[in-house]
Amino acid sequence: MISVFANPSELEKQAKEKYAIPPFLMMENAARKMADFIISRLSSFRDSSVLIICGKGNNGGDGYALARLLQGTLNVSIICIEAPSAKEAAVQYEMCRRLGIKIHSLEKAKKLCKELSQEDFLIDCIYGTGFHGELSSEIKELINTMNESQAKKLACDIPSALEFCADYTITMGSHKLQLFSDKAKNVCGEIIIASLGISNDKFQNPYNEVSDISETQQSATDIYLIEASDIKLPLRKKRAAHKGTYGHTSVLCGDKAGAAILSATSAMLFGSGLTSIIDYFSENQQSEDNTDSDIFCVPLSQFKISPSLMISDSIPKKTTCISAGSGFSQYSKTAAKQIINWFDNYDSQAVVLDAGMLTSAETPEFLFRLNKFQNARILLTPHLGELATLLKNVIAKNPEAAKQFSINENDFSVSELSNSPDKKILAGKFLTTLYPFTTIIMKSANTFIAVRDSSNKYKIYIITDGTQSLAKGGSGDILAGMTAALLAQGYNAKDSAITAAEYHALLSQKIGTEAYNLSPEKLLAELELNM
Repeated sequence: MISVFANPSELEKQAKEKYAIPPFLMMENAARKMADFIISRLSSFRDSSVLIICGKGNNGGDGYALARLLQGTLNVSIICIEAPSAKEAAVQYEMCRRLGIKIHSLEKAKKLCKELSQEDFLIDCIYGTGFHGELSSEIKELINTMNESQAKKLACDIPSALEFCADYTITMGSHKLQLFSDKAKNVCGEIIIASLGISNDKFQNPYNEVSDISETQQSATDIYLIEASDIKLPLRKKRAAHKGTYGHTSVLCGDKAGAAILSATSAMLFGSGLTSIIDYFSENQQSEDNTDSDIFCVPLSQFKISPSLMISDSIPKKTTCISAGSGFSQYSKTAAKQIINWFDNYDSQAVVLDAGMLTSAETPEFLFRLNKFQNARILLTPHLGELATLLKNVIAKNPEAAKQFSINENDFSVSELSNSPDKKILAGKFLTTLYPFTTIIMKSANTFIAVRDSSNKYKIYIITDGTQSLAKGGSGDILAGMTAALLAQGYNAKDSAITAAEYHALLSQKIGTEAYNLSPEKLLAELELNM
């Protein structure tokens, strides 16, 4: 896994202070990385053009330095949005001017962007990570023109205002949290880390001695980007084993029985030794104490079900993990009661909660009761709409806790959660503080996993490998089943969440990033083939 930093400018400042690295040298190294990358991607040096759009700050300074390094190798032109205001940028500008590199005003930018071909490069060096606020209409219009260009597009550090649509983003020194919003996923393209003249380890950990770490740094959230190598597949390495060795997953069936079947099937395929579907909504289960008797359920008998799956009207005694919520259109008091009763009678409690079990005004109290069980493994798998509803209900029930976090019921809209990684981090921190034995998989274009470790340290893990083809009903049910299977086999909540979410994402890549015909059945087929 790779460290991700929420405050990259502070990181750069600390590295400069610790290692006496002049800012000018960092700018040179950033430009050199971009120059090497561009040259490696162009098939014909003599005929290819590079147009660099420079802002007034150090992001623009990187662009001027890049132009100087490419002069004589490629046809280089610069668009100067406005005169450099940063010291290093001004020096780089003056060198370019004296070297005779073509520097054009903003007025000529549109014409030059439109003249670029597919063999050329268009470089965005307008705004870096320090940009805040709204783009002017003039710059917005320019970026729209840049986006329409046929050239290969590269962003320096981060696409300007997350409006420039890059094919590649070369970011300086470290992965930055701003690169992992859902909006950023649309525009960053391939993300590449550029060394700034020292090893990444030294740059990212300038104060690695205990005496050097400030109180603020100690309390900061650890954030990590998950790679394929981080997963821990449930491979069966013990030769002497039986089905009970690998746990028993019980999937509670709600009013949409197909979702429970998908979830249970994925649990079975992801290593669960035994898998049961608990059909408590069946006709013979309706009774006076069944508080969900008004929920209409299509009978399981209407579906084709694998003979490997067992069907029961109650949770089997040897269950090692319960999954509830897949296919629940609303919160089920009956399901909640069964889960709590099972928690009361089992020593190593594990549960996955999804969909309707997360969106009721009763959910906060239900989670509170589950978290009374020491070391319970409770895993929530909401998409952002469900997460927003969950947060609203939890804040309403816990106003004093919300006050300590300076949040209110209206602070977490779907749009804010999608476009602000900081909001996801705050949401997870709030929920895991109230519910310390709960891990949350926040499903989105970039999925965030919120965890508290055994020492109560709050951590975030980011999954970026999921594709847009996963935007299909049933995909989340399969993830819930995979997660439950790992918990059933004895995984802790963190490893279960990371392995299931990352592997689920990788399966979608096998079907196709832009595939419109991904189906839950295809995901299950890939899961079966790739184990």
